[in-house]
Amino acid sequence: MKALKFYFAAVALLILSLGLSSCSKPNQEPKATVNIACNLPMTGGLGIYGDSVKNGVELALADIAKSDPNGPTLNFDWKDNTGDPKNTISVMQQQYLKTVDIYVSGVKPQTMAIKDQIDTKGTPHFVWIFDPFINKNSNNNFRTWVSYYIEAPVYLGYIDQMKAKKIAIIYVQLPHTMEEFEQMVIPELKKKGITDIYVDSYDMTKNDFKDIASKVKKFNPDLIIMNGFMGNLVSMVRAFRPQNLIHNGNTIAVYDMLDAAKLLGPDELEGIRVVAPRFETRPDAPVVKEWREKFKTKYKKEPLFTDPFAYDMAMIINDAAKRLKLPATSKQWIEAIKATDIKGITGQLKFDDSGDLLSSSEVGVFKNGKLMPLNK
Repeated sequence: MKALKFYFAAVALLILSLGLSSCSKPNQEPKATVNIACNLPMTGGLGIYGDSVKNGVELALADIAKSDPNGPTLNFDWKDNTGDPKNTISVMQQQYLKTVDIYVSGVKPQTMAIKDQIDTKGTPHFVWIFDPFINKNSNNNFRTWVSYYIEAPVYLGYIDQMKAKKIAIIYVQLPHTMEEFEQMVIPELKKKGITDIYVDSYDMTKNDFKDIASKVKKFNPDLIIMNGFMGNLVSMVRAFRPQNLIHNGNTIAVYDMLDAAKLLGPDELEGIRVVAPRFETRPDAPVVKEWREKFKTKYKKEPLFTDPFAYDMAMIINDAAKRLKLPATSKQWIEAIKATDIKGITGQLKFDDSGDLLSSSEVGVFKNGKLMPLNK
């Protein structure tokens, strides 16, 4: 009989404790999870891009966990497409065997191998690709990175500033570079009455630019636009310098010059202009300086320009998730992301009608090995 009384007393205490626990947190619900599938090159020649995206995101997740421990869980599924479009397709098919709320892919041509399929699914898709028109006619694409869509107007503005009339354009032969120069830059130059234009495109595997340097020297331009990947640009600068083709103010380069600068000496870089995000040209801005120190503490290296854009992408997703009732449909996610308007490391995080982040790119100039804004 005593044992039975003890049993009932224990049950009553358990029920009471459960009741008190539920009363103390009457509105608490289990944390929602947002599933973000990432299909990026993490190894191989393009692995630097996927690695940078991951580094930026992981730093953001650490900050989110500190500032909002009870917020939704952002579950990033990192998969390496090795820079191979066929692998990219296989990775995507495997990822969609599970729930995917948001998709992240890169770079070119990996994104192009799966873009149409993701468009059909309607999943919000963050693309890490430079193509100027990747978001055209797309309802679900978003881009938080810099791009040729943003870069072309900066070139044109600088040409106006320099009053250049004879222009040499050297670019790597890829569809998106052709779009930028043949559909955006050159037509606008011709509208301005600038028709004396030398154009030379080259294969991305090219690493000797002495022949092109000789042609450019013969053309004798007022201004040179350099386009290419990091390795191309290093070789291009080293072929052009001995020909005395690079003078202070007459050469402006693509974003990738920011990465090439890590392999070039101060004398090689001196006076070269580059289209750059303000994160790079104005590193002493308080929010940027603090973030850079945090990044260096975590990774023991300087950030690449991709890292802060990846950080801001994670912050955009987290902000949208907090404004949604989860789980949400793809349509609800897209509308929430489109409505983003928060401060980030790279500037104000707000999308234009095409799904591109309103960027704060400007012309930077290398002086004594350091990058600074051309116009302060």
